[in-house]
Amino acid sequence: MLGLHFITKGKLSSSAGKTLAVLFNQRHSSDYDAFVYCDKEMVDEYYPKVEAFIEEVKNLLESTEEKSKQDI
Repeated sequence: MLGLHFITKGKLSSSAGKTLAVLFNQRHSSDYDAFVYCDKEMVDEYYPKVEAFIEEVKNLLESTEEKSKQDI
């Protein structure tokens, strides 16, 4: 749903969607698989991507809040 409502409409980048998809799959696997392994290299790779994703979401929320204030 993130892709449909936010990425295809240009509100979030495709890299943000890819990052979330990879991490969601890891999270889902950790719930249902017997063993999931995340090594330091994966953490080092995704940590800055997650920070960028969080920043994009913060910016989206702030711009949405600003638009809401202008509509009042």
